[in-house]
Amino acid sequence: MGTNPGKPKLKRHHHTVPRLLLRRFADGKRIMRVPLDGSEPKPIGIGDATVRSHFYSMQDETGQRDDTIENLLSDLEDQAARVLTKIITEYVWPLSPGDRAVLGEWVAAQVARIPAARQANNEIADQLMKIEIAAGGKPEVRRCLEATRGRPASDEEVNAAWAELTDFSSYYIELPVNGHLLGMAEAMEAAYGWIMARSWQLCRFERRALLLSDHPVTLLRDETGPAWTGVGLANAAAIMVPIDRRAAIIMTTPRDGDGLFPANTKVARELNHRFAWNSRSELFHHPDDDPVAGIKLPPVRDREAEFSQTAERFLMPEGPSEAFKSVTFDGPPANARAPRRGPGSRR
Repeated sequence: MGTNPGKPKLKRHHHTVPRLLLRRFADGKRIMRVPLDGSEPKPIGIGDATVRSHFYSMQDETGQRDDTIENLLSDLEDQAARVLTKIITEYVWPLSPGDRAVLGEWVAAQVARIPAARQANNEIADQLMKIEIAAGGKPEVRRCLEATRGRPASDEEVNAAWAELTDFSSYYIELPVNGHLLGMAEAMEAAYGWIMARSWQLCRFERRALLLSDHPVTLLRDETGPAWTGVGLANAAAIMVPIDRRAAIIMTTPRDGDGLFPANTKVARELNHRFAWNSRSELFHHPDDDPVAGIKLPPVRDREAEFSQTAERFLMPEGPSEAFKSVTFDGPPANARAPRRGPGSRR
């Protein structure tokens, strides 16, 4: 098959951590990679760090890919690079409203583009689909078979399909990649609102060095909240983002506007501990630095979602009973409380 000379060549290798950020932790071309699986740390080229093949490539119905999303992320990265240069090289802080908006959008992109977001969506979809199969029972399997094949299904066919579908550990359901990519815009918009509503504190170090996580945006849990709640952009005590080997932005609850955060050895150690434990499989730092010293590294994190109930708990081979089907929801109990709302929430 010949190539189309008028069509730009696809970008195959996509960085899940922006090259812009990797450069700020590198010695020019190399960055130190610290695996969480116990392997030896070693320097690698920036071009090889956090690379996944076609991670942001859209696909049409024929399987053809395009670089629309990757190009949009690259354009945003170029804009953010100019703002980071002002902060790090020109010592500009606080930022102008326009530069703050650009950097806020770039940080929001780091929340939406990470592999963990895609994996969490896949894990939730997998669990919900398997629960639906378990609760639907053989009657639902029969209905699906007959709708697909256009003919009645025998008991043997239904039993075989049921046995295969309820062997839940033998398969994993993933959402279409396009769904995640198209949802990134909505996720970025929501993240941008929470990020811009906060006060931004710049923490700049003279000698202490910072780590870079493979998932750069780190959330600090609000310890005053209930232990059973999760932590997200809306309810986090702080959002912490390294922007250079010697600087990070700490986004706190709105106070008196943007300012400076005290930088000392204790703060650097705490930031590096938080960044390390937000990683999934690897950390990075400048080859001349040793910010990992004294930090107990976490294990590789291979799951994003936790479920209190498994699909096996919902197994109903004969399908849901009539009593189960007739259950109605009359609203929350009288003693239920609405969740606390944070700044910037929409009503």
